[in-house]
Amino acid sequence: MGHALLLCRLIVRDLRRRPGEAAVFVLAVALAATSLALGTAAGDAVTTGYLTTRAATAGPDIVAVTTAADPAAVAAAIAKAPGVAAQADPVFAFDTTVRARGQDAHSAVEAAGPATTPVDRPLVTAGTWVRPGGAVLERGFAQALGLAVGDQVVIRGRGYPVVGTAISAATAVYPWSDDAQGPGPSDFGGRIWLTAADTRAAAGDAPGVHLIRLKLTDPGATKQWQDTAFPRGERGTAWVTTHNWQGVLMTDQAMIENTRPALVVGGWLLTVAAVVTLAALATVRTARDNRRAALLKAVGAGPGTVIAVLLAQYLVLTALAAGGGLAAGAWLAPRLVDPSAGLLDSVTRPGAGTVGVALVLAAVVAAAGAVGPAVRAARTSTAGALADRSADLLTHHPHLNAVTSHLPTPLLLGVRLLARRPGRAALAAAGTAAGTVMVTALLTWHADLGSRPDFRQFGPIQVRADQTGRVLLAVTLALVALSALNAVLLGWSTAVQARHTLTVARTLGATPGQVVCALCVAQFLPALPGVAAGVPTGLLLYWFFGDTVTPPASWLLTAALAVLLTVAALTALPAWAHTRVPAGRALGAETG
Repeated sequence: MGHALLLCRLIVRDLRRRPGEAAVFVLAVALAATSLALGTAAGDAVTTGYLTTRAATAGPDIVAVTTAADPAAVAAAIAKAPGVAAQADPVFAFDTTVRARGQDAHSAVEAAGPATTPVDRPLVTAGTWVRPGGAVLERGFAQALGLAVGDQVVIRGRGYPVVGTAISAATAVYPWSDDAQGPGPSDFGGRIWLTAADTRAAAGDAPGVHLIRLKLTDPGATKQWQDTAFPRGERGTAWVTTHNWQGVLMTDQAMIENTRPALVVGGWLLTVAAVVTLAALATVRTARDNRRAALLKAVGAGPGTVIAVLLAQYLVLTALAAGGGLAAGAWLAPRLVDPSAGLLDSVTRPGAGTVGVALVLAAVVAAAGAVGPAVRAARTSTAGALADRSADLLTHHPHLNAVTSHLPTPLLLGVRLLARRPGRAALAAAGTAAGTVMVTALLTWHADLGSRPDFRQFGPIQVRADQTGRVLLAVTLALVALSALNAVLLGWSTAVQARHTLTVARTLGATPGQVVCALCVAQFLPALPGVAAGVPTGLLLYWFFGDTVTPPASWLLTAALAVLLTVAALTALPAWAHTRVPAGRALGAETG
């Protein structure tokens, strides 16, 4: 009980005295957990959204599309087939191109069934259901066109005011929500409902089909019903095709096939950046942790107790960050995976796999960033830590000294600082590489966007490209922000641990400007291999998940220079703050 009380008091004390460090810790881990949770939960979110919409709208199990002159006879034949539980009356539909707000879009225009139909009752999300002279648009289609209730859509030269928007599970979400094709290849498009009379009038002499939607006694046996109840060879010329609800769900899931890699890969890159953040924070806390470890050992605590005390705060914050990341992922997933707003957003509890991934991620991040420093603090000499002699002694490298002796002072100091702590150099390189990978992927996506004309066409490719671009931009911004924070923290930790060395250099004649440049060199040099590795890695990842497109060399070169200059600028801030302390005061603090 005494140990638990001690841990609680120390955690509360640290959180009160340094809330900024705790906030940075939680933010770093939560960002990585959120991105990975989104990537792993995206497929489940699509399924949940579709099933929720299907239940709310009495979605059909099978949709039969026929060109028969007498659709009632076809419907009667279907009704007699074994396994049919309920059936809606045939409705007329046709394909056309509609115009709204100065742009053309492909659409299926469908006669609205009665409100009491047992199968497929679209759910009105805005306005009202169809009335004579008015049109109801599928919600995702209306959103893509920028239409709202009260606007107008032109169908084959006739203007119809939009009286409402609705959603349905009978077809996939826009831009795949077109189910009125007759014989021949399918096309992408939206969905519009009119009254039966208005649909016939708008179609004129255009060819159309009849849609017959039905429920089966076994909704999971749609494929067997399609193969046995009406075998393809026995359907005759009246039959065109049948669709099942599983195919609709698979089509909806295809909307995120380019989004999930960005989330999953971005999540692991954010994990790398989070490890760098935690390691930098641990370095900044080194002196405090060493002194706390020494005090605990002075009163009789063993190494295990010391390590537990130093890790307790990290474990608590890790649990909070993982929970926050899971909650954020569960809330964002249904909004992210339905870019055309064609499904009901349904926030559900994350699955066991998603929870497991997030917890493992959080544990790995916390362990990688905190266990090492805690163990080193527990092994630190008690007398030395109490005397605040935590700075590492200068390690002599005869060959390095010989090579760098003729370099300018800033470069000489910077290289020697870098050689003293190769681990921090590796962290800086890894953090820079993670940010560069996402920046390169975003540039490649923009090059892909500009190289294919169909990306600029209004329709499905634009919808999916916009969604992928938003996800890439969001992950890139989060990673760039975390990488910028890492540059500041690493620069600050370098300045703190090199305080004695650089102060001695100042007393021997080094100017504040040379000290600032030395600290920038110590961060700039590891950033070079990070950028060199990040650019080709970003290209390879994009080629693996997308198209083999290479952005112009000028784009990549500009991005690489921008990353390097940003690292140097962000390192200069803590370096400049270090030079503001007079050398005499710094030496007095070191030796007092």
